[in-house]
Amino acid sequence: MTTLTDRTDTNPGGTPGPPSSDHRRVLGNFVALTVVQFANYLAPLITLPYLFRVLGPSCYGLTELARAISIYFLILTDYGFSFSATKEISVHRDDPQRVSEVFSCVLLLKFLLVLLGWLILALVVFLTPRLRADWPVYFLSFSSVFGMWLFPLWLFQGLERMKYVPVLNVTAKTLVVIGVFVFIHDPADYLLAPLLQSAGTILIGVAGLVLALCTFPVRFRMPSWTLLRHEFLNGWHLFLSRAAVTLYTTSNAVILGLCTDTTFVGYYAAGDKIVRAAGEGLLAPLSQAIFPHVSRLASQSRQGALRFTARVAVPLITATALISASLLLAAPHVARIALGRQSEGSVPVIRILALLPLIVSLSNLFGVQVMVNFGLKRAFARILITAGVLNIGLAVALVVPLKHIGAALASLTTEIFVVTTMLLVLHRHGLHVFRAGRKDVDKQEPAT
Repeated sequence: MTTLTDRTDTNPGGTPGPPSSDHRRVLGNFVALTVVQFANYLAPLITLPYLFRVLGPSCYGLTELARAISIYFLILTDYGFSFSATKEISVHRDDPQRVSEVFSCVLLLKFLLVLLGWLILALVVFLTPRLRADWPVYFLSFSSVFGMWLFPLWLFQGLERMKYVPVLNVTAKTLVVIGVFVFIHDPADYLLAPLLQSAGTILIGVAGLVLALCTFPVRFRMPSWTLLRHEFLNGWHLFLSRAAVTLYTTSNAVILGLCTDTTFVGYYAAGDKIVRAAGEGLLAPLSQAIFPHVSRLASQSRQGALRFTARVAVPLITATALISASLLLAAPHVARIALGRQSEGSVPVIRILALLPLIVSLSNLFGVQVMVNFGLKRAFARILITAGVLNIGLAVALVVPLKHIGAALASLTTEIFVVTTMLLVLHRHGLHVFRAGRKDVDKQEPAT
């Protein structure tokens, strides 16, 4: 089985040649995104033990509750553009005028969504007594949304020009980590945690936007209503999918915060962060790196796109299975090293969620790489919306009696439902990721 790194082209004489430019580009983007993702997860893992000990489970839980709420608005602002705009720019990368149109539409639409999110946050916080008392922490956390609006990561990904992104990301994350250790010393400093995080995100956003305008042949032009409507509708199903994912990856912390004490939010958030850092640190960069490549292959040859996905699947699943097994067996030691003496509450969370790296790697392959690129966006969205509703129901039912353990059980059950349902849908449409050599792949158009 070949992988991204061992595929070679063959010269006319039959001798192996150097790796194709497409595969070198994918590998380069994967390396760049791995560095970005590594920084995204390494920074919280470096500061997690310190913040958990210094702030205590309760104040740490409050900052994590605010962060979880801000994620709703990050998803709203990102909409479906991280995939829809990436795909469109990738397809039209040789047409500077079309790339500028997409760039302008997405930047304007995201700005309008930021304003909408800020208004919604103000209403929710000031109309909810449980949140109103700590309103500064929620607005400081929301500030990161402005940074995500400014940073056109989707443009860098679509053009597959990711070499600048790791430098920006690592620099900003390093400054945030230094700021945490320099300025946060006791529970009274809890507001500095979201402030520093948001400042780092805004720094990346401003630098990324300036770099894109100076490096790429893109210019902002006020788009027409027709173009705005096209881009908005193009990302709709992907937005629903990402919003639904948020319902079962983020809402559990919010439900814990509303129904119990923030201490349990701290236990759950710490355990969840450890598990997701271990798995998504590998999965997220690979998913983002291969998505535009699979999109382009699917527009040329469905069979070729499916074969490429199958080649990626085996090493990815092997790696995430090893990660899951390690987390399951070493949960007490991992928690003790990361969180210190107050780690006992997070141990069951880590053990329950240990299977997520493996399960999420499968659902990403089935959903993002295959269903989205093979015309099954609506089915993909329906699965995730159903999963979001299922998770909310399970979390509400389990959080009150089981606290953070109930939240973890709800999350695991929902992820199992997602991957199982996706596999059944793909099977029904004759799309078999692990049998990519089927001759009927190109002939069979899945219903949408």
